[in-house]
Amino acid sequence: MFLGGFIGRGAPKKILDVCCGPRGMWFDKFDERALFLDKRDEEHRNNYPSGYKCTCVHPDEIGNFTSVNYPDNSFWLVVFDPPHISRNIENPSVSGETFKRYGILPFDWKTELTKGFAECFRVLKPNGTLIFKWNEVSISIHDVLALTPEKPLFGHVTRRNLKTHWVAFMKEESPVLGEESPAQNTMEICHTAPNSASTQNAQLAMDLGL
Repeated sequence: MFLGGFIGRGAPKKILDVCCGPRGMWFDKFDERALFLDKRDEEHRNNYPSGYKCTCVHPDEIGNFTSVNYPDNSFWLVVFDPPHISRNIENPSVSGETFKRYGILPFDWKTELTKGFAECFRVLKPNGTLIFKWNEVSISIHDVLALTPEKPLFGHVTRRNLKTHWVAFMKEESPVLGEESPAQNTMEICHTAPNSASTQNAQLAMDLGL
């Protein structure tokens, strides 16, 4: 539970884009229903023979998706579109338009994304929705979904390149003390040994063709 210096601070909007970048997915890049968060605040000018293009990352608030400065259960909808490429030993420093636009994950990307998922669900209200976007340019969607115990609802693959995945989650309400969770009941009915949630998520992704 996050407390810090934000006790009593309410969320200013219903929607949180937790790492907005240049807001490329948004129809309205200044949608008043959303709070845009990113750890960067910068501009990059890319020159081309036909002219130039400016990549602008100007969030409403500076912050990191591994430590969101809002209380538990603050937002009805959270959008999680993290960087899709991580630093590695062969290429410790990266550059180019892709990295300027989307950012880059650290060497330990598994820990980074695990914390990110946990924070997204922490600030999400019960029965709220998380929209997760991922591109398999270097890391499999199966490996990424294995980093959260939360069960995805459904997903979609962008057919243009078969690499961009959209996955929807819903935050379950906390079970009443003494009551069993639906997952526990399912295990009892099926009389099977429960697998880890992360393993189930990876299998779900395979079954859905993600």
